[in-house]
Amino acid sequence: MIVSSTKGGGEFVQYHFRDAIGGFFELPTENARALLPTDLQPIEPHHGSSVLSVMAFDFHSSPVGEYGELILSILVSPLIQPGQPMPRSAFYPFKLGTTTRESREHAIERWHLPHYKQDIDLKWERGDGHITIHATDRGAPMVDMTVTEHEWSTVDHRYQSFMSDDEGFYSSTIMMGGQFSENEEERGGITIHSQGMTDLLDQWDVETTPFRELWMKNGLQTFHPLQQLASYARR
Repeated sequence: MIVSSTKGGGEFVQYHFRDAIGGFFELPTENARALLPTDLQPIEPHHGSSVLSVMAFDFHSSPVGEYGELILSILVSPLIQPGQPMPRSAFYPFKLGTTTRESREHAIERWHLPHYKQDIDLKWERGDGHITIHATDRGAPMVDMTVTEHEWSTVDHRYQSFMSDDEGFYSSTIMMGGQFSENEEERGGITIHSQGMTDLLDQWDVETTPFRELWMKNGLQTFHPLQQLASYARR
């Protein structure tokens, strides 16, 4: 894997959010591999099981205004570069949904992220010690996910994202800062409906209880400049 160039300018791009939540769910590795470029290796918490990450963001300030976002990813092994800190996790997003056309076009053009081409609706239900998102596609349910809180701390985490499209393969470092809670108490859950961007997952054997739940609030997401990778192979 060779970094060949920087894409989309050299500036950092920031997105402010009220809440960001995520769940890690086990699914068969054969299904995860079907989504990945051949050079990316899925993370296996158990032999034969890889990790589906489902994340949702409630952005209140960004280069394209206020919007909501739903991200479906596979956890993969990170790209380690000399002199760079180890990312906390690495992701390969294979489908994103947003609530506005402007945010979708921005992410496709600047970050080469694969989007569902229809606006989705994302509703947030904030409860006592838990938070739930309801994602729908033109009124039809797609994803309902709940995560629960644990102990809170102020963090500044480093993550890595891989992207691909017809023009090539890319990577970016993403910094996430804010109030953070994480647990593995298996109190949350997900329901995936067969609709729009989630049709594929509905046919797979995805666990409905997350083995890890993440919740960040009053936070800032910062994308580092996008790097084009020279040696990825398409499936």
